[in-house]
Amino acid sequence: MAPRESYGSKPMTSAERVKRARWANKVEDTAFKLLELLNDAPNPLPRSPEIPAELVALLKPYAVECEVEQIKEDIKTVNADRILLLGNGNQHRNKKLAMQFLATFYNAKLVDNKTILTKDYGSCHVSAYTHAKGAMISTPSRDDQTYGDVDWHKNDHIVLFRDVGDGRCIIYVNKIEPLFDKRTIGHHGVTWQDIYDLSVSTKVLSYSEVRSYLGNKTSESNSDKT
Repeated sequence: MAPRESYGSKPMTSAERVKRARWANKVEDTAFKLLELLNDAPNPLPRSPEIPAELVALLKPYAVECEVEQIKEDIKTVNADRILLLGNGNQHRNKKLAMQFLATFYNAKLVDNKTILTKDYGSCHVSAYTHAKGAMISTPSRDDQTYGDVDWHKNDHIVLFRDVGDGRCIIYVNKIEPLFDKRTIGHHGVTWQDIYDLSVSTKVLSYSEVRSYLGNKTSESNSDKT
């Protein structure tokens, strides 16, 4: 039997509605991934990516600028008292603050912009997180899918600095390799419960305690973003 017409006097079938809804969901998911990738652009770029003008033209009718502006305002309000700020554009700032805090907290040596050397845990890769569900341990489309693929895996531990968003920050110190067997969030992320279960050390601090180590650095960084 020929499929019923989707538009006009005859309504869409259930199967047609599902198919179109899946298409819309896939477009939205791809758009958010592209936005995240663009917000995480390296600096300086070896060359600028070439995006077809046709893509920009096709995306324009679906753009929701008013909603995007509202989201930005909502994030600004939520970020008012946080240590780590929400939003992809704050990743570099969050990582820098985490490095500054952990270097002071552990009386550690800064090796580079992502590694500290501590007395108790040796060389540690540092990551900063605001996600409610868990932490990304590997990254889509990058060569870090298996333990040992990239240099930071050679560190003794990873220190995950998490802003819970409720006035608390949690520091997890973990061996790196066991986390790769616990990636259940989109094949790349590990839940906070699994990270806690695997951690060799977990410390919970209030925002005021974290700020006491950072001085006024968080307030200065927050004002730069508003």
